[in-house]
Amino acid sequence: MKRLFLSLIAVLLTVIGLVLPLSLGAGQTGGGSVDPVTVSEYKADYSVDAGGKLTATETLTTEFPYGRHGIFRYFDLADSSDPNVRYTPKNIKVTLDGHREPFTTLWEHGRRFFVAKIGSANQFVDSGTHVYTISYTIDGVLEAGNSRPGDGEVTSSWGDKNRARFRWRVVADGWSMPIDKSTVTVHLPAKTTSLACATSNNTPCQATNTEPNTVVVTTAQLGRHNGVSLLTDLEMAPPSRATVPWSIALDPILGRSMVWVLLVGLASLVTLALGALWTWRSREETPLLPVMFEPPTDPKTNTPLSPVQTYYVTREQEPGKGLTATLLFMAEQKLAHIVRQDNGDFTIVSDADPARWAQADPVTQTVARELGLTGVGQTFVADGSVDAGEKLKSAQSAVASSVRIWGVQSGAIERSGFETTGRALVGLAFIAAAVLFIFKVYPFSLAVLPIAAFAIGGAGLFVSGVGTRRTLLGRDLWSRSGGFERLLSTTSNKERLDFSARKDLYTSFIPYAVAFGAAAAWANKYRMAMGTEPPTPPWIMTPTGMPLMATTAYGLGGIDSFESSLASSISAYSASQAASSSSGGGFSGGGFSGGGGGGGGGGSW
Repeated sequence: MKRLFLSLIAVLLTVIGLVLPLSLGAGQTGGGSVDPVTVSEYKADYSVDAGGKLTATETLTTEFPYGRHGIFRYFDLADSSDPNVRYTPKNIKVTLDGHREPFTTLWEHGRRFFVAKIGSANQFVDSGTHVYTISYTIDGVLEAGNSRPGDGEVTSSWGDKNRARFRWRVVADGWSMPIDKSTVTVHLPAKTTSLACATSNNTPCQATNTEPNTVVVTTAQLGRHNGVSLLTDLEMAPPSRATVPWSIALDPILGRSMVWVLLVGLASLVTLALGALWTWRSREETPLLPVMFEPPTDPKTNTPLSPVQTYYVTREQEPGKGLTATLLFMAEQKLAHIVRQDNGDFTIVSDADPARWAQADPVTQTVARELGLTGVGQTFVADGSVDAGEKLKSAQSAVASSVRIWGVQSGAIERSGFETTGRALVGLAFIAAAVLFIFKVYPFSLAVLPIAAFAIGGAGLFVSGVGTRRTLLGRDLWSRSGGFERLLSTTSNKERLDFSARKDLYTSFIPYAVAFGAAAAWANKYRMAMGTEPPTPPWIMTPTGMPLMATTAYGLGGIDSFESSLASSISAYSASQAASSSSGGGFSGGGFSGGGGGGGGGGSW
């Protein structure tokens, strides 16, 4: 379940990353300032070939005041009458007064608008009259004659699907500079059969055939953001043109090519399968877990494994209550005893000399060193203070490191280079995907999916235990330890536990029950077998040296109270640590999006 949960988290983060461009592109609006530059004359020459390719040259005679760097031209790639078409400008060239003029390009509104920013931020255009020429090409501008009308439609009929139609904003709607007059000449690949023009605000326009294949559209003054649309049907079949099966709003996610979407999807399936295979290969089959009536022994020392060691070989991670279990195990092994003070604090008193401590298991020795209990009579007081909490916190960390070292040195656990490599690669994939998603280092967000898919499939490599594997010896210890856990945590085989024959049977296994989180179940098993409350461990005493009474309301003979005291000290230290750690130029413009292509506009900056 942990592996599945991590993969679901990775899926959620990937979905957020994929749709992130939509939120980043939402809500962008142009400025409302009045453009000080005017266009005294706008001329355009459009030539459309039989394949639907448009070659355009726009000539703007402008009147500049001082203090402007140049103009910008933006192209709307969308067609409101056909959401599957994209009008992408190519081969853009710009001249100013007959000389090449530098420009930079950028995307706006989630890659819907392609902008050519003309001029230099380090230089102003001289005041006076200047002529800009902008040339470019756009593919796929001819549509079928029965295409559905969109905003700005100028005909009441759907037309003939076997005839080509040219519907275009011959003067873009978004010019923020007022235009005194405009003349647009359109050369078409076939004879026109119908002809109409319209402006955004119903300003008069005139469209005439100067030749069978040529249309001239003229207007008088056009205000800011007032475009001109031309619609004409042709005596020819419509050519094919590239489309994608999604609207332009999804382009930041899917791009503008169905082929690329399919390739990315296929690559993502491959990387997902690779990550999932790596995760599957890291799994270890659970062995048989026959009920065991004692903890397994260490194969090197032939002594019982400590509670933390027993837990570790079953899960390849340390128990959450490992420190508590180890301190109780110390007392049960007569290396120390625990004194409950009248105020509720606990004192751990060492009963062993260094020689006896040296015979203890590595985890127990580590905790004794961290708490200063390696000599007879040495004490540690869990009084809820910051100092006590610091030592307990250090001991808690030492438990984790020491049991992992023991696992390898004992021969029960071996490191797996295959799993470690997989975890590292998945981690790098996650970081790479996050960087690419956040900083938008991609042509479209779906391009990151193969990397993210590998992280999704391999997320299970980050569960505990990955990076190490149990040897044959380790699997045997796993089987025995797991069987012993069953004894502590289930009611099966209760009739075979003779608590009366061995009076310390219950108390000797309490540290293990605490490690496995089965203390309550172990106590209940005693109640069911004996019909009475469990006894108090003899190694938890009063200040006078007497064992706590079983009727004392401290839960499991004082175990819960002892654990709470440790937690209080650690919390005090953690709280103290938390307290100490706390101790270039723009441009504007806009326009409406009518049916057909040619949307966009421009202005000065």
